[in-house]
Amino acid sequence: MASQDELRLAKLGYRQEFKRGFKFIHNFGVSFTIVSVVIGVNTLLSYALVAGGSAGAVLGWISVSFLTMCVAYSLTEICSAMPTAGGLYYWSAKLGGDSWGPFLSWYTAWIGVIGGISGFISVAYSISQFTWSLVLVWSPDTGVTLAKIAAVAEVSLLIAGILNCIHDQVLARVVEVSVWVHVLGTFFIGISVLVKAPTLQPASFVFQQFENLTGQDNMGFAVLLGLLFPSWTFLGFDASAHISEETVDSHIHAARGISSSVTISAVIGLFLTLAVLFSIQDVDAILTAPYPQAITQLYMDAAGPVWTSVYIAIILVCSWCCVVCSVTANSRVVYAWARDGGFGSAASKYLYYAHPSNKLPIRAVWLVVFAAMTLALIGFGSNVALSAFSSVATIGLMVSYMIPILSKAVVAKIPSNQDVAINLGKLSPFVNWVSILWVVALSVLFCLPSSYPVTGTNLNYAPVLMVFYTALITIAWFLSARNWFRGPVSQFSEEDLAALEGTDKKESP
Repeated sequence: MASQDELRLAKLGYRQEFKRGFKFIHNFGVSFTIVSVVIGVNTLLSYALVAGGSAGAVLGWISVSFLTMCVAYSLTEICSAMPTAGGLYYWSAKLGGDSWGPFLSWYTAWIGVIGGISGFISVAYSISQFTWSLVLVWSPDTGVTLAKIAAVAEVSLLIAGILNCIHDQVLARVVEVSVWVHVLGTFFIGISVLVKAPTLQPASFVFQQFENLTGQDNMGFAVLLGLLFPSWTFLGFDASAHISEETVDSHIHAARGISSSVTISAVIGLFLTLAVLFSIQDVDAILTAPYPQAITQLYMDAAGPVWTSVYIAIILVCSWCCVVCSVTANSRVVYAWARDGGFGSAASKYLYYAHPSNKLPIRAVWLVVFAAMTLALIGFGSNVALSAFSSVATIGLMVSYMIPILSKAVVAKIPSNQDVAINLGKLSPFVNWVSILWVVALSVLFCLPSSYPVTGTNLNYAPVLMVFYTALITIAWFLSARNWFRGPVSQFSEEDLAALEGTDKKESP
């Protein structure tokens, strides 16, 4: 007998091909892990001290949390109606209709994949930078080169690929560990650094002191640039949709996975941000730190080498889990895209494959991993282009989130679907439009220079890369894809679906 999840998926056009071994904790955990406030706060807080200062960091975290929750809740409503591994591109296709659906789906898929891969390349480099920071804590004379940092990042990506090919229960255990380490680790770091710090900053420093060390004179613009700090953190929460075909009661659990991962991350991330800001001993020392990750200096000043090592160990566990979960989510997008023929006939046929024993999309996993490892090779020669990956991830993923929301608001003109398990009711149009306007503003902001005067070493390459990627996607569409890509391909005829529904009704008690 077909389960309700299988029947629901069949109505969306697909057969059940993955094992449904994930519960809510796993679905939520994947998105929660990819968002990872532990990585976001510890990686980019030092930049917030330059662009906006401590008060700018707090204000930015609160405002970006609210705006990102609008995006997340908009996607939650759509996911509740259409929980498929294709997620964003599938929703764009269905909400865009016959005229716009294929075109919007094409852009959503490719921009989302580019953003997703760019995001976990950044995390892989964060793993390497924290690893070498830990080495320098105990061996300050160690030489850390670009090649050493790049090598550890490459190994991180390779291990993530291997873990994604063993069994779905391996992934489930990784997610369970990750959720607990993220939650308990956040409070452990926050509370212990406050206790260990020799002195604490006054509230006036944390909530009132703005700084502009960006090289230009406008404080307001500096605070806006500081939004990179929370905005880069709140990425990847669409992952809950991409593993929905492996989740029980996906129309509820996958949808709630999106909204709860952002909401909980916003709360505990604010706590961690406040804790480390109050624990700062010397801002200048942090900004001139000899470590690849500057926040190491904050922990050294506040708690000493032993506690700093414990904090970095927690950050590394969270980072490893983040890369593993990112590969999981992105490989499902590739698998679903191949299922719908998005790579063209031959490539799609090859990539549309789940291993017969463990039911994992092995080929899609390694395509994602090898693509990331290839792009990450840039780090062996320069860290300039690598700095653009975080901005490309932010722009790419947020734009891919916006397209289905825009399709719902403008093309489909659906105010709210009251028939789905989770809906926003009368608030839906307002939340949708706030989301759309926020993504547009954010995309513009992240294409601007982040420090001044602009030189070859601090140039923001994100707009260059995004224009290049978008040009390739557009050329491919107009020269080829528009002639053969028609959007999601149903695996069921009306007769097959009617028979499946009939069987389900007969066998139900």
